[in-house]
Amino acid sequence: MTSIGRVTGDREVVVPLLVHAENGADRQVDALLDTGFNGYLALPARVIEALELHRLGREQITLASGKTHLVGKYEATLEFGGAIHSVEVVEAGEPLIGMSLLWGYGLRLQCIDDGQVVLERLS
Repeated sequence: MTSIGRVTGDREVVVPLLVHAENGADRQVDALLDTGFNGYLALPARVIEALELHRLGREQITLASGKTHLVGKYEATLEFGGAIHSVEVVEAGEPLIGMSLLWGYGLRLQCIDDGQVVLERLS
């Protein structure tokens, strides 16, 4: 089991991720865990540009409000759960971790201010 983040007083799960940049300028990003997002990772355009991520094209996404948007889709390499992952990234207003990145792991949350977020690889 690995501690990967914390629960905030605002009742959000924040997980720091190290995203590897194409230009070598890796960047730590504090992402919110979003169980309603079925993708891997969402990042703001300014972070995607700073990391110089490889563009894969565009993708239509549906927001929680039911509205659809066409956004840029990129490829990134990041460290998560003690492993290196190559994942698809979609453009969004804030950094989000989706269910695809969590797939294959067990997640335990201490739902208190500054509670631990613990990840365990499932067999």
